[in-house]
Amino acid sequence: MATEQETICVPFPKPRSMSIRLPFGGKLNSVTDISKGPPTDCTLVHGLMLQLSPALASVECFLKVLKVVLALKDIDITKPASITAIITAATDAAKCFAAVVINIPFMIIDILKLLIAYLKCIIEAVRSILAFQVGINLGDAEDNPAISLSLNCAQDNAAASTAQLREALELITPLLELLKTLLSIAGAALPGPAQNATNAIPEVVDTLKLALAGGGVSVGVPGTQDTIQTLDDLKNTLEQLQDSLEALG
Repeated sequence: MATEQETICVPFPKPRSMSIRLPFGGKLNSVTDISKGPPTDCTLVHGLMLQLSPALASVECFLKVLKVVLALKDIDITKPASITAIITAATDAAKCFAAVVINIPFMIIDILKLLIAYLKCIIEAVRSILAFQVGINLGDAEDNPAISLSLNCAQDNAAASTAQLREALELITPLLELLKTLLSIAGAALPGPAQNATNAIPEVVDTLKLALAGGGVSVGVPGTQDTIQTLDDLKNTLEQLQDSLEALG
């Protein structure tokens, strides 16, 4: 039987992040899946495994270019076989990059759709934390140490969830940098709705960062309703962008 002093709150786990270094720079980092509750070591490892196969597939063309470079390094004009190796490697690489240029606008649109869906998930998670925190009233437990411990634990868990959402939001930063590079190559070929989304999404991210940095996302801080209204406005903006992108097919 539970005693009066026992707490009914279990602290969240603190998993260790992992990463895989990529040959052309950058890293694959383990991702916190905010849709499945508090992360564990196993969920972070699983998320990284899911990233690995598509990441390896994406560097296939670059590996073919590397093969050309290596063939050039070993060139010997007195040996016809070395010239043949360069021609073969260059032909394979050329096929890759012809398709890349055509497909970049489609890739940009798909990334924009993903970012919008991801941001909507974060907004819903922030709203849930706000609703939860508003219901925590430590004054109700002044004469009951067990309830006080439970409420303090719940408060700590809410803070931990907010910190995890900040980390989840940071995952968008490298994608936005990638978008800048892609836009410099094929931005002019994007339809209007996609160009509107590329301009609006960074602003949504900046506003969310401000909300998660403080303001209403803490217990008892005035302005919680203003934060909720801001989140609702952001969600409406994202839904309008989502509808316009879906209309592109």
